[in-house]
Amino acid sequence: MNKLPYMMKNRLNDICLVFSENPIARAYLYLFLKEDLISNKIIYLNSKFIFNKFFLKLNFNTTFNNTKKYLKSNNVLEFIKNIEKYFNLSDNFLIEMYNFENIFKFKNFHFAKSSDINNYNNIEFFKSLEDKNFLNTTNKILKNILDLNKNFYHIHPGYLYQVRGADASLNSIKYFNEIGASFYLMDKKIDTGKIIKKFKVKFDKIFFPNNDQFNNYDLYQIWFSFFDPALRVMLLKKMLDQNMNLDNFETINLKPQDNNYYSFIKKEELKKLFNNKIFI
Repeated sequence: MNKLPYMMKNRLNDICLVFSENPIARAYLYLFLKEDLISNKIIYLNSKFIFNKFFLKLNFNTTFNNTKKYLKSNNVLEFIKNIEKYFNLSDNFLIEMYNFENIFKFKNFHFAKSSDINNYNNIEFFKSLEDKNFLNTTNKILKNILDLNKNFYHIHPGYLYQVRGADASLNSIKYFNEIGASFYLMDKKIDTGKIIKKFKVKFDKIFFPNNDQFNNYDLYQIWFSFFDPALRVMLLKKMLDQNMNLDNFETINLKPQDNNYYSFIKKEELKKLFNNKIFI
């Protein structure tokens, strides 16, 4: 069978996933699996000597040690069900996405050269690829790698540029009583790239039984293990359903005043935010 012309591959549903072991990457990976995108290229940002399954599993277990503990809690499981209903996700999506074996169901799996996407060896690695479009899951600010003739996209859990910066899903609720997400083309600054798709809606409190049994640290970790990735996945799923052409899209123009940068929420403010504005 003849290969498709490369220009025909520049659709969102052909995008390469830059995989850094974290909840966002696991959520996107499972969505790709559910959407039968198992031929998409998965690029694992690895640490040194992580090339065999034993070390991959060790990295997985280390990263998600707390997550596995939360998944044993009936209260958290009830919260997860409510999140899945909130975002119209399939039953157990937020549980099954933490199946270690999911990554081995893909046909086109590659290791990069370093866990740091900005590493020189990684830049050379990405330079060698014919692929043009990448969905980023790292928490790094991209630097010299953006000088390549490649496109790195990101889903920010806030309505850009109204809510830029850290803890965006929480800061959106804190300052605007909204949740939102934005799919954008990354540049070398924080959340300032060209916006391709975004949405926001009024936030309705979500039921989390007996959440007062958890301390601030656990509530924060639970939020970013389940609610935050679900928010991003909802936007990604809508966009995959459209299978947009990444060579031909209109960016969203915004007014300069719609630009706010927020830092991490202070620990002493978290409990009040969760109790007063988020959980019932």
